[in-house]
Amino acid sequence: MQQMSSAATSLNQVNPGIKMILPKLVNKTVLDIGGGKYDTNKIYATGLGVKLYVYDKFNRSEAENAQALACDPDVIVCNNVLNVIDDGQAMRNLIAFCASYEVSCYFTVYEGNKSGIGRPSKKECWQRNWKTADYVPILRKYFRSVDCEGKLIFCQ
Repeated sequence: MQQMSSAATSLNQVNPGIKMILPKLVNKTVLDIGGGKYDTNKIYATGLGVKLYVYDKFNRSEAENAQALACDPDVIVCNNVLNVIDDGQAMRNLIAFCASYEVSCYFTVYEGNKSGIGRPSKKECWQRNWKTADYVPILRKYFRSVDCEGKLIFCQ
């Protein structure tokens, strides 16, 4: 079970992963897992013709989360979430949850100091400090296909 809340990691800006992924998803319904408390990404998505639903257990209301989980997505995005979960099993549970939708999933992670040694961050949240490629073997246990290109991991 995740011990440290990741609520404070939510930033009021369009996530770089969202900027990288959403332009490819015009006219799609996208579920953003761990999308934060701000609507900046939703506003950006609307301008692209993407219907974005945000699920965030730390930053969204029960009603918002229920609506998001019921959206029947074409694609899931999970940006900078795996790296802020302090419990390995909780991280694997989130990956399994994303895979359970049986749609394409895009993951990005913040690599922190890239040491591979997790520790609390300045915001009193967890930072795993893994390189992007370090997540690939775990993701391969839940998805048929996992491709890592730079800072973007694409799973099917």
